[in-house]
Amino acid sequence: MEKEIIKLKGTGDGVKIYLDENSSVSDITNSLYDKLRQFRRFFGDGHCNIYFAGRQLTESDKMRLEAIVKAMLPESTINYGERRRTEEDFAEKTLELPENLKEETASDDDAQFREIREVVTTNFKSSRARFYEGVVRGGRKVESDGHLVLVGDVEEDGKVAAVGNVIVLGRLLGQVEAGCMGNKAAYVIALDMAPSDIRVSGTHSYYDKNDFRGGMKKAYLRDDRIVTEDFDIRKTE
Repeated sequence: MEKEIIKLKGTGDGVKIYLDENSSVSDITNSLYDKLRQFRRFFGDGHCNIYFAGRQLTESDKMRLEAIVKAMLPESTINYGERRRTEEDFAEKTLELPENLKEETASDDDAQFREIREVVTTNFKSSRARFYEGVVRGGRKVESDGHLVLVGDVEEDGKVAAVGNVIVLGRLLGQVEAGCMGNKAAYVIALDMAPSDIRVSGTHSYYDKNDFRGGMKKAYLRDDRIVTEDFDIRKTE
């Protein structure tokens, strides 16, 4: 019987996710992605408490897990370790996917999360990353000496920058810089991209509000100039 890397248990106030202590973090993040993708419709709007238990986690491990959870369930609250029990708590029960959802295939809106899994489970293996949750308001700057995964919006005059890639799970209206130490392979992905300017590895481009029609886009270097295009994972399959 194949070992179960991720176990989901329902609790009185949310879901406890047990992580196998002997599996690699890369295997765990892959399994977590698959589990949450299957259960995403089951969770509805995602307003729930998530408890991770079963193994010790480094800050980098937590960043990777949180990036997956927040991409799938942006309204959830993430906790680590054993939850505080009360007399009113229900017994933990293994979550079973309802029959009407078992036969469903991934819908088009699932495609936008596949790039997040690729970044979290592959690129993070050898690079540090920062996970940031919140709005970057005008005049503020959020930076990372590795990759940057931001769950929230970057408002006008706000700025995000990273040595590696920048992933914005929200609206990108301000300034963004990827590959700021010279990595020409770095890129920027945003669920709703309309920045004032983009830098990639020293190359700089300014934009007007009318240059973008919104939607998920990717920006990267091609022939030493910044290219922006609609991002659709299905085109690369």
